[in-house]
Amino acid sequence: MTQEWTSAMSFSSFAPPAAVPDDASAVDPREDVEAVAMRWQAFSSRGAQAGWASQESLRQAGVPGYGPLINRLVEIHGLMGSIGEQLALARAAEQDAQRHRLAVTAHDLRQAAVLQHSRRMAVRALCEMSTHFVLGAAHGLANLVLRAVLCNSAAAYEVNQSKRLKKAQGFPPGTDLRDAWLTFSPTGDVWSTLLPAAAEASSLASLQQLVARLRLLQADPRFVALEQRRGMDYHRHRPQSLDHTSPRAGLWSYDATHKVSTMRMPGASADAERDEEAVHRISADALECLGTALTDLEPLLGQSLRDCHLSWIPVDA
Repeated sequence: MTQEWTSAMSFSSFAPPAAVPDDASAVDPREDVEAVAMRWQAFSSRGAQAGWASQESLRQAGVPGYGPLINRLVEIHGLMGSIGEQLALARAAEQDAQRHRLAVTAHDLRQAAVLQHSRRMAVRALCEMSTHFVLGAAHGLANLVLRAVLCNSAAAYEVNQSKRLKKAQGFPPGTDLRDAWLTFSPTGDVWSTLLPAAAEASSLASLQQLVARLRLLQADPRFVALEQRRGMDYHRHRPQSLDHTSPRAGLWSYDATHKVSTMRMPGASADAERDEEAVHRISADALECLGTALTDLEPLLGQSLRDCHLSWIPVDA
C-alpha cells in the first residue's frame, strides 16, 4: 500500500495567511513586556548625560582614577538599550507566532493538511526566533549585572582575582574581547557563586539584591526549559515539523539475548518533539520571565549605581 505525506515545504514569508481573524484582541499583546522593552531602550539615550553627571559625585566621594568608572556607566546604559531592543524583537516574533496559530483552517481536507504543516513550521520558527532574542537579552543582562558589580572596588577585586576570569583582563569598558562576555546558563557558577561573593564583599545591600534577583532568573524553571530546548534545537537533532520515515532509533536493531538482528520499514510518522504548541509555550513563558526580571532589576540597578556614586536618571514608563 502506498503512503502519501508532505515531505518538504518552503514559503517565502513568515507573514500569517490573509485568513487570520482581523480582531486584534485575539492576540495577547503582552503589554508589560512591550513597556519594559521600550523603557530599557530609552536608557541608552542617557548614557552620556549620566556620565557627565557622575563626574562631580565621584570627585566628592574621593574615588581615585574615576575615568574608567564613567566609561563603565556609559557601557551599562548602552547595554540596557541593546537588551531592550532584543526583548522588543522577541516580542514581535512571538506576536506573529500567535497570529499563525489563529489562522483559519481550509475546508478542503488536502489543503487543510498543507496549511497545518505550514502553520506548525512557521510557529516553531517564529518561536525559535523569539527565543534567540530572549537568550541574547538574558546573556546581555547577566553581563550587565556583572558590570554593575564591577563598579564597586571591593567587588571588582573579588571578581578579577578569580583565575578563571584572567583572560577577561579586568572587563575593560567597551571591550569586544570574547572572554570578557560570559555565557549565562542555569548551571554557570560564576553567577551562582562568584558574583554573590563579590556582591557580599561590597557590603552594599543594593548590589547583593541585584545579584540575588539575577540568580532567581538563572534558576527560574521557565529559563531552564528555554535553555534545554535551545540545546536540542541548536546543538543536537532539531525535530522536523513534517512527517518522515527517518526515525531516530533507525531501522536496524539487535536482540543480544536471542542473537537476532531485525530490519523494519517504518511508515511516515511525526517526531514526538515537533509540537508547535509546546514550543510556543516555552517561548511565551521565557518572554514573560525575562520581562519580569528586567522590571524587577531596573530599580535595583539604579540604587546599586547610586551607591557606587554614579548617576542614575529613571525613565518614565
